[in-house]
Amino acid sequence: MTAKDFASCWGNGAGPRAAAVSGSALGGIASVLALALATTPALAQEAQPAPQASSTQPTASDEVVVTAQKRTERLLDVPIAISVVDPALLQNTNARNLSELQGVMPSVFIASNHGGGKTYVTIRGATGTALNTGDEPVAIYMDDVYQARGVTIGMVDLLDVQSVEIVRGPQGTLQGRNATAGAILLTSADPTPDFQGYLTASVASPQEVRAQGAVSGPLGGGFEGRVALGYVDERGWMHNLATNDWDGGAQSMQGRGVLKYDNGGAFDARLVYEHTFITNEPALFRYAATQGNPSPTGPYVLAGTATPDTPLPADQYDQIFNHNRMFVDPGTSTRVLTDGATARMSYDFGGAELISVTGWRKVAVSGLNDSDGLATMPRQGYNQNHDTSREYSQELRLQSTGAGPLSWIVGLYAFDEHQFYLDDIFNLRFSVATNTRTRYTGTIDTKSYAAFGDATYHLTDQLSVVGGVRYTQDDKDLASQILTTNLDTSVTTTVNYQSHGDTWSDTTYRAKLVYKPDDNLMFYASYGTGFRAGGYNPFAVQVPYNPEGSRSTEIGAKGSIFDRRLTYSVAAYHNSYTNLQLRAGVPTGGAIITNAGAARVNGLEVEFEARPDPQTRLIGNFAYTDAIFTSFKNAVDPFNHFVDATGNTLVRTPKWQYFFSGERDFSVGALDFTAELNYRWRDKVYFYFTDQDSPTWQGAAGGELGARLTLHGRDDVWTASLYGTNLTNERLINSSNVTFSYPLAGLNKPRSIGISVERHF
Repeated sequence: MTAKDFASCWGNGAGPRAAAVSGSALGGIASVLALALATTPALAQEAQPAPQASSTQPTASDEVVVTAQKRTERLLDVPIAISVVDPALLQNTNARNLSELQGVMPSVFIASNHGGGKTYVTIRGATGTALNTGDEPVAIYMDDVYQARGVTIGMVDLLDVQSVEIVRGPQGTLQGRNATAGAILLTSADPTPDFQGYLTASVASPQEVRAQGAVSGPLGGGFEGRVALGYVDERGWMHNLATNDWDGGAQSMQGRGVLKYDNGGAFDARLVYEHTFITNEPALFRYAATQGNPSPTGPYVLAGTATPDTPLPADQYDQIFNHNRMFVDPGTSTRVLTDGATARMSYDFGGAELISVTGWRKVAVSGLNDSDGLATMPRQGYNQNHDTSREYSQELRLQSTGAGPLSWIVGLYAFDEHQFYLDDIFNLRFSVATNTRTRYTGTIDTKSYAAFGDATYHLTDQLSVVGGVRYTQDDKDLASQILTTNLDTSVTTTVNYQSHGDTWSDTTYRAKLVYKPDDNLMFYASYGTGFRAGGYNPFAVQVPYNPEGSRSTEIGAKGSIFDRRLTYSVAAYHNSYTNLQLRAGVPTGGAIITNAGAARVNGLEVEFEARPDPQTRLIGNFAYTDAIFTSFKNAVDPFNHFVDATGNTLVRTPKWQYFFSGERDFSVGALDFTAELNYRWRDKVYFYFTDQDSPTWQGAAGGELGARLTLHGRDDVWTASLYGTNLTNERLINSSNVTFSYPLAGLNKPRSIGISVERHF
C-alpha cells in the first residue's frame, strides 16, 4: 500500500460535513477493508511473510488471556461474553480513559463526565445512577479490588494498564456485589525481570497536552518493581461566554508503584499503591428552552409552567452545536482526589492455591456544579459538594491448580465503607419564589459480607458443566440532616433522619453447559442471577429504595478459523430485572434513586478480529439491544409527578451500535508505517425514562470517524503518530441528566487533530 493509496482512503473516509458521515465515513472504511483484502491473500490461503511488518501472524504466544473467572485463561476457553481492550486498541482509537472507549465495545454505553467526576456506565441496558452515595450495576475492579466509588475512574486516564476486560451480563457469583449488569476489570502493568521503560507524549488541538511513562526492572532477592507517572492538561473546547473561560477540559496528575515478589517458591506477592489528582470542567448546558418573567427582586423567576420538553431556540442550538459557544454561569468544576493500595499474596500448596487480596481506597470529591445550565446573573440554581469515602476490602479464596477433571474455587469476602457527604443546593428565586439554601449532610456506613464457591467439571474432553453460588449480605446505616435556610430572612428549618440500619441479602448463582468440539471452537449456554442492595436517598427523607435483581439466559459461541486468522464470538441473551434502580430528579434540586417495577432486555452481540496477512488487522463488533420497561406504573417524571412509563425504552441504551477498525502496515522507501482507520456508530438513545417523545430527552443517532498514521523507528524503539478523532465533527449528546426538572446535557468532543511520540528503552 503506497502513501498515495493511503491518502486516497483517508479522503474517502473523512467527509467535510457531519451529515455525510453515514456515506463518506462508511465508504472510507469500506475502501480500507476492500483494499486490505484485495492486496492480500484470501483468508483460507497461506499468508506470505513480509520483511517490514509490525504485526505478525497469530501464534500460541499471541493468545488473549483473561482473568474474569479468577484464573488466567484463554479468552476462547471462557464461556462468558468478554471484550478485551489492550494497549494497542487504546492507542489506535486514541482512547485515554474509559469515557473515550464509548462505542468501541458492544452493548456498552459510557457517558462523558457529568459533574462530580462521575461517569455513567451502561451495559446491556442496565445503567448507573452516578450518585456518590449510590451503588452501580457495573462493578469496577482495579487489580482485583472492588472500587465502590468506581464512577470516578471514568474520566481519569488509564495509566500504564496491561488490559481492560469488560464482562457483560450478571457476574454476581465471582465478581460479587453490584454486578447485576457486568463488570469492568482493570489490570495495571506488571514489573519486568529486565530493566525497561517507556515515555509517551502528545499534543492536540483543541489545546491538549498529555505525557505518560514508566520504568520497570529487577530489585534483587526475587523482587521486581515498576513506577508509572501520568500528566494531563486539557484546556477545554467549549467557550463559555458568561465566564470567558473554556469548559470540557481537565488537569490531572497520576502515579502508581508496583512491587512484585516471586523467588520461584510457593509464595508470591504483588503490592500496588496509586495516587490520582484530577480537576475537570465538563461542558454542560440546559438542553431545553427556558421561559421566565421579570422579578423586581432578581433577574427572573421561572414561569408558572416549566418547559423541559421545548427544544432550544435555533440560534442558541446553533451556537452550542456548530460553534462550541455557550452562556452558562457559573459552569461546573470538580476536584477528585484518590489514593488506593492493593496487596495480593498467594501460596501454592501443590494442587491448591491460597490467595489473599486486600484493598484500601480513599476518595474525596468536591466542587461547584451548575444545576440550572443558564447564564442568569447572579447565579440562580447550583450546588456545592464535598463528599468523601473510605473503603476496605478483604477477599480470601482457595482454588485448585491441578489438571484433573474438576477445578474449583471457594472464598470469603468482606467490605467496609464509611461515607461522608455535605451538599449545598442553592435555589435563588429559580424554581421557588424565595432565596433558599438547602444543606444535605450525613454519613452512610456499609458493611458487606459474602461466601462463594464455583466449580467446573469436565464430563468428557468436549463437554463441561459449570456451577457457582454466592451469598451476599449488605448492612447499611444512614445518619443525615437536612437544613433549609431562607436567605432573605435567615430562618433555618432542620430535619434529622436516622435509619437505625437496614440489611439486604441474597443468594446469586450461575450454571453453564459448555461444549468444545476442538481447541478452536466452543459453544455455551448459561443462566445466572445478580443482586444490587437497596439503599438510602440522602436528598429526600423517604423509605429506602429496594434491592435490584437480575436474571440472565445466554447462549454463545467462540472460535477461530483459517489457522487463527479469524477469531469471533457471538452471544444472544435475555435479561430480566426487578426493582431496577434509576436516577430521578427533584424540581427544587438534587436527585433521588427510584425503582422500576420490571424490565426486560433481549440482545445479540458479534465480535471479530481478522488477520488476512501479517500486515493487516481488521476488528469489529455490532450489538442489537431491545430494552423496555415491562412494568413501571409509578415512574417519576421531570415535574416529580407519577406517570406510567411501562413500554418505554431503558435509558442510555441504543438499539443498534457498531464499531469497525482497519489497520495496515506498509513501507515507503526505507520508512515503515502503520495506517489505521476506525468508525463507531450508535443509534438514538433516551436519557430519561419518561417524556421519551420529546427531543430534549433524546440523543440523536450518529457516529465518529478516527484515523492514525504511525511512523516506526528501527525495531520500534520509537514511534511517531499523527492522529485524528471525530474527523467529520459529528456532534452527539452523550450525557444528560434531569436537574430542576430540566435536561442538563453534554456533547461529545469536536474534531481533534494531534501528534504523539513514544520512546522505549
